[in-house]
Amino acid sequence: MTFAPAFSLTRPPTNKEELWWTVKTLWGVELPRVQVCPDHTAPFDAFAEAYFGNDYNWVLWYGSRGTGKSYMLALLALTKAALLEINVTLLGGSMAQSQNIHEHVEFLTQFRNAPVHAIESIIKTQITFTGGNWIRPLPASQKTVRGPHPQMTLLDEIDEMERKIYDAAMGQAMTKPNVRGVEVAEMVVASSTWQNPVGTFQSVMDEALAKGMPIRTWCYREQLKPHGWMDPDFIERKRMSVPAEMFRVEYELGEPAGGSRAFDLDKLNKAFIDMNIIDERHAGNDDEWIFEHPMPGGTYAAGADWAKEQDKTVIVIYRLDDGGRRVVYYRRFNRKPWPEMISAFNRVVSDYQALACHDATGIGNVVHDLVDERVIKFVMSGPKRTQMLTNYVTAVEQGKYKLPRNTPAFNQHKSTTVEEVYGGGGWNSHLSDDVAAFALAHHAAERASFVAGTEGIKKTTYAPEKFKDITPTFEEDARYTTQSGDVTVKDSYEGVAVFWT
Repeated sequence: MTFAPAFSLTRPPTNKEELWWTVKTLWGVELPRVQVCPDHTAPFDAFAEAYFGNDYNWVLWYGSRGTGKSYMLALLALTKAALLEINVTLLGGSMAQSQNIHEHVEFLTQFRNAPVHAIESIIKTQITFTGGNWIRPLPASQKTVRGPHPQMTLLDEIDEMERKIYDAAMGQAMTKPNVRGVEVAEMVVASSTWQNPVGTFQSVMDEALAKGMPIRTWCYREQLKPHGWMDPDFIERKRMSVPAEMFRVEYELGEPAGGSRAFDLDKLNKAFIDMNIIDERHAGNDDEWIFEHPMPGGTYAAGADWAKEQDKTVIVIYRLDDGGRRVVYYRRFNRKPWPEMISAFNRVVSDYQALACHDATGIGNVVHDLVDERVIKFVMSGPKRTQMLTNYVTAVEQGKYKLPRNTPAFNQHKSTTVEEVYGGGGWNSHLSDDVAAFALAHHAAERASFVAGTEGIKKTTYAPEKFKDITPTFEEDARYTTQSGDVTVKDSYEGVAVFWT
């Protein structure tokens, strides 16, 4: 038995109303059409402008984290590629972000009305349509972005993209005929949250404002139910679970303030308390505090940030299993020969039987060979660095830690700025060595498992001269790369969509 399709598309949509119903019908998505905040744009209005084009054939989407920007880019790519039969490139701040949009596209094609007969193949590197046009995710490198010339280029999270990569990508999109010989104008959509006070997003937005180019902005309020898909409880959970400064900047769309504190001062004052010091040693520029000796059966996590040139090496250890997390050991000293610094770290990690994490940025295999093979080696760069530090700031502000006010750690945390945490050093900022070590120890603490029984298990005595180079792998918190959240939509029309002939 065969069924006639419930509807037939004899031409692409020509106005916003037709476009909204076409998107709902083909992909099952109802894009919000309500503007809530002054000077904001309803998400669908931004989508429609990018679909039909504007005088500049370029637009900047500036939206709150988690409001579906990546999902909308995927929806835009699929809709224009399917209906206008054009080529589309997807470029994120990293290949993982490009693939994230690509995966959204794949998900959308699974809707019951999706015109799957028009899709020839779907692989990780490309979606190809029967007409020969394609959607292609690209890694963020100048070599790859200078290659293809599609009709549309979509850029996700440009604030995490090097400016030279962004500039190179601007040369991709070109006006040219589609697979049927119909000329389609080029279109570029650059999308992002605003995190860095002097990053790529800032420079792109400044240029757009100077030239009068379109910037379309929306926040979570444009996406809330009943006019949108987002549950208000989701926002309240985020308000409680992310650092206060991050919520102000990335959810409320406040301007990043590079000189502002990364930690909420009231919450920092609650986290830092005067702790009982049972032993301490001070020798020139080498300071050590012990708040608790290793206890049998105790569960500990350690972190180390190494002195590279003029910095300090900082080692910290938390106890995790006795009424919350608290610092039990803290040492900071000037740069020493690598074997001496690493031996000090391995020794105290062995004494406390701690799961440990150290900053492995740029120190090479020689140092890797000296560090205990069980230590997590964390490279402090890119989105993983930002997410790891964000997790630590959040944990401190949530009251998970008791930290020593009567040490330099308090002032080091208090003086840490937003740009030092979220900027990644991109404009000569330098994160405090103490904050880095405390955050690395938190990273280890999140991965620690409690020791069964009441007696500790001795792993090693002291560090051997050389260990086999093993770099453990681990899963990162997915919140930094997930932009869209779960999209809830209503039922669409029944039937199978067909293309015009």
